[in-house]
Amino acid sequence: MSALYTLAQSSGYRLVTNPALVRNKKVVAPPGCGPLEERARNLLGPLGLDYQLIGDTLVVFRAGPEGRQAPAAPVARPSIAEVVVEASAFEGQPTSGSGNRYGRYKGGADAALDFDRIHSLGITDLASALELISGVKMEQERYAVIRGMKGRYQSVRLNGAAIPSLEPSGQRVPMDVFPVNILNQVDLRKSVFADAPGNASAGVVNIETRRIPEETSLTLVSGGGYRSGTTGEKVLRGYTGERDWLGYDDGGRALPRLIGESAHLGSPDDWPEAQREAAGEVIPRDYGLYFGEAGADGLFNLSGGRSWQRGRHSWGVTGSLGYRNEWRQRSLFSQVLNRFSLSPEQEGGEGSSVFATEDASHRRLDNIINLNGLLALGYGLDERHHLGANFLLLRQSVNRAEQIETRERNRSGEYDGEDSLRSLSNWTEKQMALGQFYGSHFVGPEESIAINWHLTSARSRYTRPYDVSYRYARNGVSYSYLFQPGYNNFRVAWEDMGEETLSAGVSASYQWFRDDWSVDLKAGTDILDAQQDGYLLEYTFIAKGTLDASWELRQRNNPAGILTPETIIGAPGSDGFLLDNDMKFTLSPPELDGDFYAAEHRNRASYLLADARYGERWQFLLGMRREGDRVEADAWDRQPQGRVSLLDGRRDLYSAALGLEPSPRHKLRLGYSETVVWPGINELMPRRYEDTDLRIEVTGNPNLELAEAQNWDLRWQFSDDELGLDTKLLGFYKTIDNAIEGVFFDPVISNNRAFNIYSYLNSDSASLYGYELELDFARVFADSHKLELQSSYAGMHSQVDIPPDLRREAETRPLQGQPAYLGSLQLQYRHLDSDRSVSLLYKRSGRELYIVSNSYGVPDVYRDPYDSLSLAFNTPLFAGMHGTFSVENLLDSARHYDQGGKTFLDYREGRRYQLRVAVDF
Repeated sequence: MSALYTLAQSSGYRLVTNPALVRNKKVVAPPGCGPLEERARNLLGPLGLDYQLIGDTLVVFRAGPEGRQAPAAPVARPSIAEVVVEASAFEGQPTSGSGNRYGRYKGGADAALDFDRIHSLGITDLASALELISGVKMEQERYAVIRGMKGRYQSVRLNGAAIPSLEPSGQRVPMDVFPVNILNQVDLRKSVFADAPGNASAGVVNIETRRIPEETSLTLVSGGGYRSGTTGEKVLRGYTGERDWLGYDDGGRALPRLIGESAHLGSPDDWPEAQREAAGEVIPRDYGLYFGEAGADGLFNLSGGRSWQRGRHSWGVTGSLGYRNEWRQRSLFSQVLNRFSLSPEQEGGEGSSVFATEDASHRRLDNIINLNGLLALGYGLDERHHLGANFLLLRQSVNRAEQIETRERNRSGEYDGEDSLRSLSNWTEKQMALGQFYGSHFVGPEESIAINWHLTSARSRYTRPYDVSYRYARNGVSYSYLFQPGYNNFRVAWEDMGEETLSAGVSASYQWFRDDWSVDLKAGTDILDAQQDGYLLEYTFIAKGTLDASWELRQRNNPAGILTPETIIGAPGSDGFLLDNDMKFTLSPPELDGDFYAAEHRNRASYLLADARYGERWQFLLGMRREGDRVEADAWDRQPQGRVSLLDGRRDLYSAALGLEPSPRHKLRLGYSETVVWPGINELMPRRYEDTDLRIEVTGNPNLELAEAQNWDLRWQFSDDELGLDTKLLGFYKTIDNAIEGVFFDPVISNNRAFNIYSYLNSDSASLYGYELELDFARVFADSHKLELQSSYAGMHSQVDIPPDLRREAETRPLQGQPAYLGSLQLQYRHLDSDRSVSLLYKRSGRELYIVSNSYGVPDVYRDPYDSLSLAFNTPLFAGMHGTFSVENLLDSARHYDQGGKTFLDYREGRRYQLRVAVDF
């Protein structure tokens, strides 16, 4: 088996075969690492074996009497009862060319997404698909948490290249922007070695886009969906443009030119009087919310490809276009904590107490539009040289409208009669355009050296134009609501962030064989340069003179009828509303204070890794990676200043592993690696960002330091093809110095200071340990009935010391983001003759520390356990046509967040019903 594993590994494929075909057969592995076809023929021919490439998998089987022939149709995925699968095979069109191998790291994937399973469950985006992997959960339905470690502890790569920031909220990648229709494979390596990015403490996720097919293909997928409580219901809407359904603003929300020019003069207090008044008047007055009707969810995708071959040359093209429109209305309940301080003159003396000051009921609508396009080109020469190019566009737009009805409490916990009605509407666009060129070459004597490289340029943009928030308040139920101008009441904002990245990498590997030894030496270097810039302009109107006392004016239910050109003024001294900066709290030092900013990020890494195998049983890995990271930034109003260094560090990271295969059924591996957590630009820059999902204000921390992790992993795998059983047990132990977490903090200890300011801090140290158990079973009954069971359970424990000055009862707490456990169970029945199947998927997530509080008397926020149950049915409809019906979130379990016995947040997602039809032409 060792020769087969070496053949598959050196070619970048996963091996699928029956061990009985080669048991007790000794062969000499062909020297070098030349073209796969030549080496496979030399190795397999004398044994009477043949092979077929299916996606990323090398399938070895007994040759037929007429020798090897390329199939005319896609090859069905081999059943578990017939072969031993090192990782999940991908059922799809056979592909030509090598694809981009740059993101295939050593050590093998701990989990690979099975796209046959994904499609059978009706899953359409990567975020939902990743939750099928043991030890992985989604935060806010889009951010991956791996083994209880958030985005900053992960590395997410697209075809081996870094992904630019898609939003300013932190160091995380929103996985829901990646549709499954553009993907060839996605694998997760929780155990990493020297060739993987240095920040992959929790693991590295490599997303590989579609390859070029061997045969001409064209597939159309279309579908629709219904969500309970949303579809066809009366919903709140804000400003809606003519092109919103396409995910593009029509210009009605754009930043007025006069405000953009005036912002470079500093605060509105520094603007000329006439200019200040004119700026207030040019702000669009589309403030109001209105009732509309939510539409049905929609899905459309067209994908296809073709390849050609002439003599020694082969070339091809593949592409995909996709559109998805989703509606989601939710009713939420929340409470906000506040601090009440006593002065020495007050009864009770000096001191403070924390209490729930607001009970709020939310009505929130999100209309999410996703667009995507992919074009891939490839060229091959004699299977020795492969060149390729990928061009990718991903775009997600969200139109949100929300109304929050709040009842105020006093420090005794009683309602004090004050109510408020807050309205919010905003439009958010995220976009990434990526161009990539890559190559794979076999050179040197007997093509013994394999070289892989990539050059990738990407541009991302996040924009939130015309973000509107305003509040009406009343002193009791018998009073009318009155418009509240001024700080923390009325706000209109424009935010824009763009990032350009240029990344490149090259690796070379050389294989050496002698007797029972085979050694693969791999060396490489990675380069990343990123430039980020943007602005956040936030304004309010403050009342001057006696206009604030005009009840008739302030009772108008739309601010557009209050903030009119007739009531807007340019300077104090008269009755009217004066444009001003909105009050915001940040941790900005003077040199990083301003509404405009720019930052530069550079990362350089080089590595050397040796992978040695002895016989069919032993494997030894040893590597070293040297990585450096630097971040510089500047913020300004009038003009850019000199950039400030926020991070400059270098680390040597070592890794090693020992693998043993005592029998064809058993595999063992013990691994150790050192990783480093580089704080990202968005975590270091002290700019404000409002997370409207969680009702918190996020700001970066320029004093944040890097964190270092030591990772131990143990993996045991048992496979019995006669029983159709595949079992994995994985254990892990991690220690993190200077662990980075998101925390609440108390910026000012005073009355009426709500605890919703969120930033990033270093904890002294943290430890994390746990285990994952995976059990897969498949059995065919009566030649036409197949039953599959796939299950996983992950138990996790972590420990972070609590500072003594916080005076908590416990001395330790969990690491932020770590759930107590994660479990899943999927049952699938398939009728092989008719190709019909039904699947049931159950998932449960344990209690999790969601937000840490580093303030005295302010409790942490925990998310309570919740369950999820999905059902899917698949059936052929006509020749070349297939249908899928699925129901998501059948249980509709409550998502409840607890803060010291109070409800920080509580809501339900609603059930979602989808019907999808795929047609092959």
